[in-house]
Amino acid sequence: MAAPIILPSLEEPTLAELRRRYEETTDAETRTRYQMLFLSLRGQTSGQIAQTVLRSQDTVVRVLKRFLTGGLDAVPKRTAPGRERRITVAWEAELLRVIEGDPHEVGVETANWTTERLAEYLGQQTSIHVTEETVRVYLHTHDYVCKRSTWTLRRKAEEKADYVGNACG
Repeated sequence: MAAPIILPSLEEPTLAELRRRYEETTDAETRTRYQMLFLSLRGQTSGQIAQTVLRSQDTVVRVLKRFLTGGLDAVPKRTAPGRERRITVAWEAELLRVIEGDPHEVGVETANWTTERLAEYLGQQTSIHVTEETVRVYLHTHDYVCKRSTWTLRRKAEEKADYVGNACG
């Protein structure tokens, strides 16, 4: 069971700031956390506060401790930082540079780019090896759609004047 935490009475400017933040926040979880402070200041225990705000007693204790150590700025729920980004600006720039061109222009012997081939090529060029899904996600963020190309004879004929299909009878 968590040790009881008693908040000291707050000075008027801090109390006014707490009221302001409570009233102005649009995030429900942050508002609930500020409410925990108010309830603690009224003398309620962490167990009573937990029942009132429908959170665990551990959460209430954690919020109160955060307030005691970091003030009002430490009260809102923080998002976990997540895993460190592996993709560099250079990797992303190379992806955007090659995606518009023919794979042959950069020495890749294939007719089309696939996410697998892009991942391999970018891994060789930048030493950052990622999955096909990572490539797809980054293409999607730049408004590219991964789908199979449909080549027609007409299109090839228009692109190359010496294409076999242009020869007359």
